[in-house]
Amino acid sequence: MARQPVTRLSRSGQRFLIRRTMHALVRGDARMIDDPLREQSVSFAAGCVVTVLALVVSAVLVLVRPGSAPGDAPILLARNSGALYVRIGDTVHPVLNLASARLIVQNPADPVAVDDAAINAAPRGPLVGIPGAPARIDPPLRAEEVTWTLCEDPAAESTTLITGRSTLTPLRRGRALLVAARGAVPTYLLFDGRKALVDLREAAVVRALRLEGVAPIEVSQALLDSVPEAPGVRAPAIPGAGGVGPAALGGLPVGTVVRVSRAAGDDPDRGDEFLVVLTGGLQRVDGVVADLIRFSYPQPAGEPPLLPADVIAGVPHVENLAAPAVPHGMSQRVSVLCAAWDPRGRDHSSLLVGEALAEPALELAQADSIGPNIDEVGVPAGRSALIEATGLAGGHGPLYLLTDRGVLHGIHDAETARHLGLADSAVPAPWAMLAMLPRGPELSSTAASFVRDALAPAS
Repeated sequence: MARQPVTRLSRSGQRFLIRRTMHALVRGDARMIDDPLREQSVSFAAGCVVTVLALVVSAVLVLVRPGSAPGDAPILLARNSGALYVRIGDTVHPVLNLASARLIVQNPADPVAVDDAAINAAPRGPLVGIPGAPARIDPPLRAEEVTWTLCEDPAAESTTLITGRSTLTPLRRGRALLVAARGAVPTYLLFDGRKALVDLREAAVVRALRLEGVAPIEVSQALLDSVPEAPGVRAPAIPGAGGVGPAALGGLPVGTVVRVSRAAGDDPDRGDEFLVVLTGGLQRVDGVVADLIRFSYPQPAGEPPLLPADVIAGVPHVENLAAPAVPHGMSQRVSVLCAAWDPRGRDHSSLLVGEALAEPALELAQADSIGPNIDEVGVPAGRSALIEATGLAGGHGPLYLLTDRGVLHGIHDAETARHLGLADSAVPAPWAMLAMLPRGPELSSTAASFVRDALAPAS
């Protein structure tokens, strides 16, 4: 039988009948007012085309760039093994950490990921790097983000260093806390951001400051070292004490404390003022200093005599007496005591108190509770601190890197810091707060370039 000729029109009609049959089966309506099945077919075909194109592009990329060839990248990261390598000349060396790699190439470059096969094909050298150097260099904290705070929690028996701003409250001005270092004899008064030595064996000091029955709070030596020292609290030495004072005072002996009434007005603090009789005149003193003098030197007049204002005005005013700074009252015992040091302030130091530390901190492996070490460090995760160590009064000193693990690394110089990618200005920090942190190795290009075949086992 002869084959029937097939025309384009007949094929089109056949396809139409097939679609109409499918439409009737799926939708129960053969009228084909609309044709959603055709839209689905078109979408499916377009998706297939896009998929094929994506596969073709991927195949081309694999052929053109088969494994991210190392090229001229100075620091390489093996994609499969995760090992780190550094290029020295034409030789690729395994390197212990990113800090060492940057120091060797003297460039804060980031690792370029390549296939292990590309590294294996290059000339290889021995191991280089500084054992214990940071595995990564985190962005450094800015000066406005930093307030160094060393805190003591007597209940938890821990010492914590915090880099950020604390939520604790400043110790009220003029109020003091009696403290002593654990296992040490000297006792100090902490007040107005300073510490002042106080001898509890001196009855005059104990009575003038009303320290009877007050037990010192035991704190770490690190916290005491972090507070600037003021002259000790004791009665000032009065030259010629007991001798004849100025004639206008009616023969009052040198060392006598006198007082004069002031018009208070609307200021309740403007009451009696105290003055001490000296050889050349009168010197105004604080009420607590007046008590120190009264408890230390005989007072023939008994209670401080009240002198008329015109008599006081007729006697020269002198400033010959080195009177100590003193607090005006004792504070209640606190749960947490902190020494804070602000790198931006003119008067860097302050004292903070509170019930508990709210800032998160990492417990260190060197934690020794009531021992001399710092037990916890609060550096924000993923950040570091480029530090210039100074004294409590400020100044200049060597550079350090503090990691978010609380480890302190010495930095050879400012150029070394730039090689590490620490281009920002260093933040000042008092060495007294840093001294008891765990120390890592110094970071320098010379140390990083040292070659070795293996690491010595830990002792």
